Amino acid sequence: MKTVLTNTQIFGLILLPVSMVIYHYVPQSNGNLEGASLLIFAIAIIYFFLSFADRPKKTNFFMFVRPRLNWHILLSLLLVSCFTLNKDMHVFALTPLWVKVLLVATLTSFILIAMENLIPEWLKKTSSFVFGIGILLFIYYTVVLVPLIPIAIIGVILLGISIHLLVPLMLLIVSIVSVFNRKCKNAKLPFILSGFVTGFICVLIYTGLFMNHSNAIKNVQRDLVLNDDNNLPEWVSYAQKCTSEFWTKRVIGRGLLYEEISGDWWGFGFDRGSYSEIREHDPLVAAAALFCEPLPLTNEEQVNILSASAGTRHYAYEKLWSGRNLHVSKELMDVRIYPDFRMAYFEKTFWITNTHHWERSQQEALFTFYLPEGAVASSLSLWIDGKEEKSRLTTRKKATNAYKTIVGRERRDPVVLHWQEGNRLSATIFPCTPQEPRRVKIGLTVPLMQSDDRLSFSNMKVLGPDNSKADEIIHVKVIGELEDIEMPHYFDEEKPGQFIYSGMPVDEWACSFPVKQLSDSQFTFNNKAWQLRPLKYKGGLKPEAIYLDINNSWHKNEVKEILQQAGNTPVYFYDGKMILLSKSNMNDVLGAQMKRSFSIFPVFHIANPSTALLITKGYQNSPIPSELKGSEFHNQLLNYMSGYNKPIATLVIDRQKSPYITALEQYKIVECNSFSLEQVKSLNIESWYNNPLYHKEGVNIPVSGMSIVQVDVNNDKEQQSVSAPSHLLRLYNYHTLMQEAGHLFLQQDAEIPETVYSLCNEAFIVSPVSSLIVLETQKDYERFGINENENSLRNANLNDSGAVPEPGEWALIIILGIVICTVYIKYR
Repeated sequence: MKTVLTNTQIFGLILLPVSMVIYHYVPQSNGNLEGASLLIFAIAIIYFFLSFADRPKKTNFFMFVRPRLNWHILLSLLLVSCFTLNKDMHVFALTPLWVKVLLVATLTSFILIAMENLIPEWLKKTSSFVFGIGILLFIYYTVVLVPLIPIAIIGVILLGISIHLLVPLMLLIVSIVSVFNRKCKNAKLPFILSGFVTGFICVLIYTGLFMNHSNAIKNVQRDLVLNDDNNLPEWVSYAQKCTSEFWTKRVIGRGLLYEEISGDWWGFGFDRGSYSEIREHDPLVAAAALFCEPLPLTNEEQVNILSASAGTRHYAYEKLWSGRNLHVSKELMDVRIYPDFRMAYFEKTFWITNTHHWERSQQEALFTFYLPEGAVASSLSLWIDGKEEKSRLTTRKKATNAYKTIVGRERRDPVVLHWQEGNRLSATIFPCTPQEPRRVKIGLTVPLMQSDDRLSFSNMKVLGPDNSKADEIIHVKVIGELEDIEMPHYFDEEKPGQFIYSGMPVDEWACSFPVKQLSDSQFTFNNKAWQLRPLKYKGGLKPEAIYLDINNSWHKNEVKEILQQAGNTPVYFYDGKMILLSKSNMNDVLGAQMKRSFSIFPVFHIANPSTALLITKGYQNSPIPSELKGSEFHNQLLNYMSGYNKPIATLVIDRQKSPYITALEQYKIVECNSFSLEQVKSLNIESWYNNPLYHKEGVNIPVSGMSIVQVDVNNDKEQQSVSAPSHLLRLYNYHTLMQEAGHLFLQQDAEIPETVYSLCNEAFIVSPVSSLIVLETQKDYERFGINENENSLRNANLNDSGAVPEPGEWALIIILGIVICTVYIKYR
């Protein structure tokens, strides 16, 4: 016999999914109670009074006698209200996705078991099993909220809203009564118990794995005691034991990325830097951490390990204000590709929205840009009062001082863009308010990547405020004639050589086209000229010794193949000292090396760098040189850099380059070629590495197979009818200053030659010693000594045709402009 649902019950079943949708769209706030977060509580109160209509006849109005399904619906609404209110009250940090999914399934099963004879047998068993797992969640939240129960009881009498702290306990009591008193006919006790036991076993397995990874990291202490020769910071040894990014975030990140159950885990707000914006309250992590003692690490060491092993370096950058309520609402990417010059320039514009309810809320946005190899930042803009304000280039020290002073004390408009090790940039924007989206634009000059007979342009990775709900438009325009362009299928060709995409943000995309002959056009500026030349090689390298940079990204067959093909050339790897590798000792000595999550090869221990070959392979996570400051390793690296002449020949297996090697390449300590295991097998050792020729007045861009050379100015107007883009000079100066002074940038007190600053100013590029900044007023620039850039290319732009006027031409343009304005005013 089927039971018919009442109108009140049907209405309640409609309200429950509606409340879940409301929960999804209520924004995370900064601990200020908002009306939206109380909406579901109001819905629950309304349903509570509506449910009086279903009370049995001849029952007292105040006895609260209702059908069991009504109570289950009401408690489910209250639980959704709990998690919605938590977005404002911050009793817990962010709720992980798996908890949200399990809660939806649990509340659905909680409703189904309260229905009478309305569902098929298979659904009764399934819902009972899921409900058994969900009871574990009710137990967890009840236990952690026990200290607040007295406050909740008093608060219910005074305010009513604190009833939310009692909801998990109420759900647990109702669940136990419903199951064991057999008041819910759809509840199948064997399946509920099996679900509960299954969930409990999963918790035990998770806790065991958590403890196992924690103990493996703790064992580093023993290794540190036994290894007196370790010249790296202690945290590096801990980080090398973190072979799983998943477990590293949870074991090392407890207290930073994940909340623990402790005396101070709850409260209004928990702002501890950028990590607080992504911190989660994961019941599994919190429960497992109760059975593991905290690791003997300082807060700084935790941050370093997470940056090196779990890819969280973006959140370790210093911020002065929170950015918890910030989202990217719109993105625009405009790309200009110059196939004849094997380079591209693109601008990326972000609209940053503050969703906080308080109109005067001021928050700070942080972006990290992961640049393509060899790229350089060449423009920055911030919209102030609806007008685009372009950046000025100044020293990194001045830009940092100005930004901190204005943001930390005066709370006015700046944006600053800094160079970071490992082909990265960081940008901070302030203030972002709810009144209107903050608009910022960054421009990058990028060498195209050559692979065989094709060139490719790839999108860069960006970390920053959440952009999952943003709209993105991408416009790609090829300058010049080009055929056989391969674009992703979701791009539409609006015109020949112009492609458009509009939709959700696309993180990874690339386009490719055939390699064209390099243009012989020049770019001229300040009575100097630059031109492209094909990158030439002086033949292969016959190394006197091979050095392997071993970690767990390597496979034994790769080591075996290299060792076999090396023949009589000695092969070394580093384990406290250089060890000669052979077929007989390979299995014994490489075991520990191939278990480390990353390696930091000491290039300063290479005997003869000019005749050596370093072979490396690594993951996207590793420390960068600046994070090793204060260690003996860092000091030895600085000593080596101060006296080096030629970059160490380096082969990167399958383009897998660690941030450490990337940073060394930026500093021109190593020069990388990419190769594969197939090439090792098919080529002799002399052909593994191509030795490039160096021009006296030029820089090499190996990724594009070209060199940029400073040449005599060509005054032949006919030949120079098509001028090269200014990006030749931008790339030339960036790689020149890194080549000439890269060894100085790691030294905190090193005296940087004035020529380095001149190179930065001329090309208007971001470097280790120069930054781009936009300030609100001219007075701000004056008081911080940030002058207008002279004899400089200034901000790059999309309409760069390559023709930049000489200083004398600028004067003619200004005079002509004055004449035109005078004539216009006189005769208008």
